[in-house]
Amino acid sequence: MDKIINLLKNFNFTESESKVYISLLKNGAGTGYEISKNSSVPRSKVYNILEILMDKGCVVISKKTNPVNYSAVPIDEFINNIKSNVDQSLGEVKKELISYNQTMDLDNMWYIRGYKNIFNKCKNLLNSAKKDVYIQVWKEDIDNVYEELKSLEERVDEVVIILYSANNDYDVNLRSFYKHGFEKDMLEESGGRWVNIVVDSNEMIFGHIQNDKNAEVIWTQSKPMVFLAKENIRHDAYCLKLIEALEDDAKVKFGKELEGVRDIFKGPNPK
Repeated sequence: MDKIINLLKNFNFTESESKVYISLLKNGAGTGYEISKNSSVPRSKVYNILEILMDKGCVVISKKTNPVNYSAVPIDEFINNIKSNVDQSLGEVKKELISYNQTMDLDNMWYIRGYKNIFNKCKNLLNSAKKDVYIQVWKEDIDNVYEELKSLEERVDEVVIILYSANNDYDVNLRSFYKHGFEKDMLEESGGRWVNIVVDSNEMIFGHIQNDKNAEVIWTQSKPMVFLAKENIRHDAYCLKLIEALEDDAKVKFGKELEGVRDIFKGPNPK
């Protein structure tokens, strides 16, 4: 029960309110006395708690019995009531914050820290796309933006996805993407994963993800940075498309694992 109580605190439910609602779910309708006994909330507090939960739309009352009975609303209704209250509060928050809003200088490079924060920003960026999207993402992270990528398949014509995987697992339900295939060497060189997204040739995110607790990216509309990030992804796609088309010949030329492709320091035709 501790887990659900802590989760409900995020939505402005006190410990006692959570205990009363959970008790009603578990034991069914009951009197104030029974609810107090089942929930371990003191009888002196339980009636006030029930009134609060009724105001929140989480509990209903039957006055045909004496003493009266209380019941929890169904779980789906409970969740929808929370969503409605949160949406209303957020609408009011937005209305108030707009009066303070100043335009950000998006030509600057802004740093976003934290795994969850980074992928929340990625979601927002992908959802804003109208014309084209270029993205490099790892299979280990793709669940964070999977729904957004599926949506892009339906509404944006030009989408380029380069998929990386630490263990060469490219099993994702997307229509079109490029399997990278050189992850082992790249992980050794970079020390971690990364994410690179360019949307509408106007805005980009790029940065490293060493692990779920150590991650930082830059977010900017700087034209040179956007161009550089976009070209990086485009050239990845060009090379991977050529390698796939020339698979057998490429293996003869560069080795079974195409390791020779990454030996770039002697030029294409060393003497």
